[in-house]
Amino acid sequence: MRYLFLSFLFVLASLTSAFAIHPSIKSKKHILVIHSYHQSFAWTDSISNGIESVLTPLENEVETYYEYLDSKRFVDPTFIESFDQKYKLLCSKLTFDVIIVSDNNALNFVIKSRKRCFKNIPIIFCGINNYKPELLMGEKRVTGIAEYTAIDSTLMLMHKLQPKRKILIINDKTVTGLANKSIIMDALPELEKDIFIEYSDNGNMKDIQEKVRNLSDDWMIYLAPFSMDSDGNYYSFSDAVRLVSEASAVPIYSSWDFYLGKGIVGGYITSGVLQGKLAGEMALSIVKGVNPDTIPVLKESAVSVKIDHSVLSKFKISESNLTKGTIIINREKTLFEKHIVLFKNIMIIGFVLVFLLIIYSVFKHRQKKVLERQNLELDRKVEDRSRELLEANENLSRKNLEITKQEELSKLAYLRLKAILNNSLVGIVVTDGEGKIIDQNNRISEILDYQKGELLGKDIMSTFLNKSNYNILMSEYEQLEGSKAFIRNEIPLKRVDNSVIWAKIYISEMLYSYSDDANIWVVDDVSEIVENRANLEKRTSELKKINETKDQFFSIISQDLKGPLTSAVGLLEVFTKSSDSFSDLEIKKYVKNCYESVHNISDLLDNLLRWGSIQIGGVPWNPNTIDMRNIVDTVLNTFETIAKVKSIELKNNISLNLNAFGDENMIKTVVSNLVNNAIKFTRKNGLVDVSAEIENNRIEILVRDNGIGIEREDVQHLFDINKKTQHEGTSKESGSGLGLVIAKDLVEKNKGSIRVESDINVGTRVYFDLPIEAPTS
Repeated sequence: MRYLFLSFLFVLASLTSAFAIHPSIKSKKHILVIHSYHQSFAWTDSISNGIESVLTPLENEVETYYEYLDSKRFVDPTFIESFDQKYKLLCSKLTFDVIIVSDNNALNFVIKSRKRCFKNIPIIFCGINNYKPELLMGEKRVTGIAEYTAIDSTLMLMHKLQPKRKILIINDKTVTGLANKSIIMDALPELEKDIFIEYSDNGNMKDIQEKVRNLSDDWMIYLAPFSMDSDGNYYSFSDAVRLVSEASAVPIYSSWDFYLGKGIVGGYITSGVLQGKLAGEMALSIVKGVNPDTIPVLKESAVSVKIDHSVLSKFKISESNLTKGTIIINREKTLFEKHIVLFKNIMIIGFVLVFLLIIYSVFKHRQKKVLERQNLELDRKVEDRSRELLEANENLSRKNLEITKQEELSKLAYLRLKAILNNSLVGIVVTDGEGKIIDQNNRISEILDYQKGELLGKDIMSTFLNKSNYNILMSEYEQLEGSKAFIRNEIPLKRVDNSVIWAKIYISEMLYSYSDDANIWVVDDVSEIVENRANLEKRTSELKKINETKDQFFSIISQDLKGPLTSAVGLLEVFTKSSDSFSDLEIKKYVKNCYESVHNISDLLDNLLRWGSIQIGGVPWNPNTIDMRNIVDTVLNTFETIAKVKSIELKNNISLNLNAFGDENMIKTVVSNLVNNAIKFTRKNGLVDVSAEIENNRIEILVRDNGIGIEREDVQHLFDINKKTQHEGTSKESGSGLGLVIAKDLVEKNKGSIRVESDINVGTRVYFDLPIEAPTS
């Protein structure tokens, strides 16, 4: 009832603040979800599903970000602490309205890091084991849902369903396992009055399977969340329940939904989906203005009795002892339930057939009446039509005489018009409805280089206008209403020698023609105008590109050069004014920092000048056949000292005599930039290797490392000068972010392409390809 009441409050808050979040608002609300464990972990995914069920319908108003601490597979506390800097940076870039945390590790991390990273941001927790207010360390604006694990209730349910059996509890020694152990140990003194219970959290998975396999028929098993055995082997919950079920000949119970439907009988089930849904509803109410301090912590919620009927039947357990309100899944359907769709379809077909028979009878009756009326009306119309035909015949005889006179006058007018058209400065043709040329003047022959009269009788599409353009022009022309006439500029026409000219075409309906649907085509040669404009547009585009390059160049200087230069000037100013007050060690530190700032400025200027030269065409391209192994050897030799400092192994796996076609200096620069990046972002004792393959007459070179990798959202911006990404190397090396931009420009200048694949903490792979031989055109 408490959960229902709070749900009602959340819905009421949503309705009363409906105008607070509206598609017309200027910006979305941001919610950060931090999970203790990893993605694809069953419990974590179920909580995410619950959160999404509430927030996804509002995706136009609320944007949700999901993060994972992965503390189930990486239990070292320093691993979790390493996220501190990441979230400090994230929260400096984005303003979050609410943070949702799942499970204890995430809550502990956020509480400890709140002052540094998440200051004053409301926090909602869910899935918290052994919740006590002390866990919040006095922090305000924090509320949520404690993970109420009804272990004792499930053990009592097991005893109620199978009272003569002993119980074996299987648990692990993870953080979650220790929390559950505390709950179990608190409950054991009372439970052991009526039930024989054995607790086990030792041994590897093989030991556990062997123990389960040897249980007699008077035992049953309670399986707690199991993810790591005593040998440190990690198991997903699905794998854990499967391995235990395969070894067990006795019933298995549990209190978590990620085991349900996978071989357990059931129990008082804690639902991750419901935990996530409640957390999502709390977050939504806070986003819409509710004070988090007014929302009480839910300590007993998201639990219900659920039983798998298929497992219940397998072990012949009676349903009579199940509590009222028990949810039963996988119950075998009745004959009616199995074929309900068939029964529904039969009833629908029956109703349709009866309905069609009624309609058919009514239709036949009405049709008979209509036919009788139509016959009477038809007889009357025949008499009227006969009378009209007699009158029309008399009128037709009179009009024939008039037409004969008009034809003679038209012939004279045609001859006069023909003389005028033959002396016109534009080309003119007349086509019939099928596009056949039925008349022309002399100028059209001159424009298209045909003999006089040579176009007559030919199809317009087979002479000077292609079928596609003809269909487009005629489609537009046919859509005109009233007097049809329109002009289209710059249509390509084919001359007799297959050369192309550009023309302005005027099409109009030819009235009073002896051919139906005849059209007049007026053709004016505008090739010179088109050519002049194309040259102007080309020059304008070149000037625009040069101007954009200038803007980008100055933008980079103002943004990236200012930082290290300011740092160097500041260090020198402090040292100059107060040099006597510093020790030798401090002086060395200032000089070192100043040197690093000046060195960064030098690297940045080198990259800027190289990139600027590429953009304005100042780097000459001298392609030739180049030996890729020799180029890579040369580059790796230059980085040998730097690599030794970090104990990084450099390998050249390119075969001998493997050649490409390109500018040797440019390709050296490309390989140098890629190897430099690989060394910079690879930890000590790492590996950087270069290899190549030939496919489809092209050589693809791969520069690969096993370094820290690149975030997926950063990969797509690596080659964008306007969105260049800058990160420190594994030894705090700095960079301008221009190395890959320059590499891309140089590869493309050598008729190649470049792409990047990367996985966090696995490494980065950069591929670029080049032609093996000089292109034929």
